[in-house]
Amino acid sequence: MNLKKWMQVVLVGSVAVGLVACSAHKRRDASAINEANASYNTEAQSSGAGDESNFGDQSEKTGGGRIASKRTYYFDFDKYNVHDADKPAIEANAKVIASQNKKVMVEGHTDPRGSREYNIGLGERRAKSVAEVMIAKGVDPSQVRVVSYGAEKLASTGHTESDYQLDRRGVLVNTQN
Repeated sequence: MNLKKWMQVVLVGSVAVGLVACSAHKRRDASAINEANASYNTEAQSSGAGDESNFGDQSEKTGGGRIASKRTYYFDFDKYNVHDADKPAIEANAKVIASQNKKVMVEGHTDPRGSREYNIGLGERRAKSVAEVMIAKGVDPSQVRVVSYGAEKLASTGHTESDYQLDRRGVLVNTQN
């Protein structure tokens, strides 16, 4: 009988330890995600991400006399090819990045439809498409980092087609050498 009681104590104890370990792991993951998001938001604000600002050097000019300030590029549903209308802006940004030896991150985003795994893959293909245009225009591959957020950082929380269109994007973020 004593052995049976001991086995019950061990079993209950290991279940309790397992539950505590699982909950601690989830808290740690959540705090890591929150820290990463806070870091991202700080970096994005300091680099001008999301406000369509320039990369900082006003002396670098494009053929039109201004630096291309467009750094968000939208994609069609379930597609990752860059629109021809976006290529001049990507190429102008590539010229600035290459000439000033800047480092950038291209973020790939999707709308919330589809599985998490599929959206991460699609976001990565979108980011790589933008990066490939920049590399073709002289940006060294070591200057470009690609990251996919899938549907994790939505531009719009609505559920209409126009909301989804805002979510399907690639964003160029200056990572401050």
